[in-house]
Amino acid sequence: MFFISSEHPQLQRQLYLLGYSQPLPVEASELVSVLLRDMQTALDRVKELEKHHTRLERDERVSRAAVEKSRGELHVLRTENNSLRSEILTLTREADKIRREARGETYKWNKTIDDLRMSNLCLRAEGAESVRKLDECQKRLEELISQKDPIARLPRLSVSRPLDESLLRSTRVNVKMPPAPVIDLVELSSRRITALEEEIDILESKLSQTKAEMKASEMDVKDRDLEIIRLNTQIEKSKPQRASAIGDDSTEKERLEDQMEYMHEQNEALERQAKEQKEQFAREKDELHRRWVAAENERVRLSEQQQNAGAQPTTPSLSAPLSAPPHPHAQSPELERLRSECANIKSLYAQTRDQLQELLRSGNAENRRLQQEAQKTESSLRQELDQLRDSSSAETARLRVSLDKMPEYQRLAESREKQIQQLEQRLHSLSESLESTRQAHAKESDRLQQKLRDAQQRQGQIDTTLEEYRQLVEQHKKLDRSLKQAVGEVAEWRAKYDEREHKFSDLTRKVDEYRMSYKQSSSELRTCKRTLDAYGNDLASLREASEHLQRENERMRQEIEQLGRLKQAIEMSKDDYKRQLAKALSENEKHRSLVAHLQGERASLRVQVKAQFHLNQRLEQRLESVDPAYVVTGVNTEEPSTSVPYLDSHRLYRSATNLPTEGRRPQVLSRSSSAAHSTRSFEPRGYVDNELESTSSVSIP
Repeated sequence: MFFISSEHPQLQRQLYLLGYSQPLPVEASELVSVLLRDMQTALDRVKELEKHHTRLERDERVSRAAVEKSRGELHVLRTENNSLRSEILTLTREADKIRREARGETYKWNKTIDDLRMSNLCLRAEGAESVRKLDECQKRLEELISQKDPIARLPRLSVSRPLDESLLRSTRVNVKMPPAPVIDLVELSSRRITALEEEIDILESKLSQTKAEMKASEMDVKDRDLEIIRLNTQIEKSKPQRASAIGDDSTEKERLEDQMEYMHEQNEALERQAKEQKEQFAREKDELHRRWVAAENERVRLSEQQQNAGAQPTTPSLSAPLSAPPHPHAQSPELERLRSECANIKSLYAQTRDQLQELLRSGNAENRRLQQEAQKTESSLRQELDQLRDSSSAETARLRVSLDKMPEYQRLAESREKQIQQLEQRLHSLSESLESTRQAHAKESDRLQQKLRDAQQRQGQIDTTLEEYRQLVEQHKKLDRSLKQAVGEVAEWRAKYDEREHKFSDLTRKVDEYRMSYKQSSSELRTCKRTLDAYGNDLASLREASEHLQRENERMRQEIEQLGRLKQAIEMSKDDYKRQLAKALSENEKHRSLVAHLQGERASLRVQVKAQFHLNQRLEQRLESVDPAYVVTGVNTEEPSTSVPYLDSHRLYRSATNLPTEGRRPQVLSRSSSAAHSTRSFEPRGYVDNELESTSSVSIP
């Protein structure tokens, strides 16, 4: 904020602070004060416009975030749609597979049922043929018997009696079965699949519609992005634009004030930077001088140390005063001499170390030998002492018993006690001598170890001295390099300083150019106004777009809920389909059991037909035995036919299977037998009758 005053000195001071060093006429004071107020107003307007621009950018970021969120939701919807589509395709494939399997199973079971029916018809035909042959044989037998013995009337075979139910029990299930329910299941599955395909078509149409809407939304977003880019480019172009038209004075004063303020800030920043660089250059110069002095002192100390090391190689000193160092090329003989002395010291150190180690090993061996001898001596003395103590205690016990009677035992005990004391004194003196010998050996080993440590310490000092010398040489080289680098950096800083001075002069020239271009900046205010109007229109369009996006989000949310409900319905239809599939499988198992039952009945029927065939053969053999001249004509020796028409026409088969007779009565097997039956009835007698009775009542195991 500029403090505007009507007094002439204050205006002159303000202009001087702004960079105008020309004197201000008294008559122009009011004009300058008005110009300054207009400049302040223009600055406030520019700040408001900047705030408005910031608000618009924030709204744009919010819109972009909403668009990104919508894209994420669209991606989620696409993923769910793809998953639903994949599930529907999987269900369709499973339905097709089940349909094919059901059709295959149906075809197979139908074929099996047809085969069973054909075999059943064949067995029925064979049974009818067997019954017919049996009737013919019975008729011929009756005729032969009547011819040979006309008085005796043989009765007919009691074939009117029904056969055993166990023989024909399989025919009881020959009833009309209902159609297979698997066909209904297939039709139901087909209808369900058709309904699912229709739902898939509906979902695909909705998906295409959603994709079209999303494409439209993306196009709108792209159009908004292009419009935002266009507005940004206009803003960027309007900043450096300098039009030739003359605008109002307030705008020109505002631009000039901004430029002057910017130039003042830049000038102050450059002055501070130049001052900091000068101070840094002085500090670096002092540091470099100090490091150079330290390097010189280190070189002097190192040269004196080398001289002292050459004079006294066995006792190097690290604290001797140093003289001026010679040139590095002149130090090579001294270095060679130091290296040779170091090699000699190392060899001497190695010899001394070997000698000390040998002495230490020999001293340790001698010490161990003496210790072993002392231990052996001590153990032998202790054993003797224990033996003497045991014997003395035993003798003392004996002497105490006979103390009153034998006084010489006391003298003997005293002498033994004296011997024990002498042995103890000898043991004590021997242990003291062993201890002194052990201490002497320990002192000798400590002395040798101390010599070895001293030699190692001297070797370490020599190695340290040589390492320090090498480090000092490296530091000297590094200092030379750093000195050269510092000189180069000083030159570089001087070049930078000259470059900054040149830049400062360029900036001063640009300030003059900006002052000259003050009269050419009048059209920027109009441009800002047009930009402000465009921003207002953009803001309105952005608001409309945000409302449209909110509506789109609400619609997408509703579609998501619809898709969720559809998914639940698909899950329910899947459960229904699974239940129907389980029902179809159970019915299929029932059909399998029915087929197995029919096969068992077919086997039983075959057994019955074979029994009838064997019965027929027995009757023929019986006829041949009764009448050798009898020849059976038109009789098939193979297994009889069991076609269904013959079995249906036979009354025994109808009576066993409970088939309808269609209004017909049971007929007599032959005319002769019927005539005989009409004239008279008789009871069977004789062996023929018994045999026929036995053959007619035969049962099949």
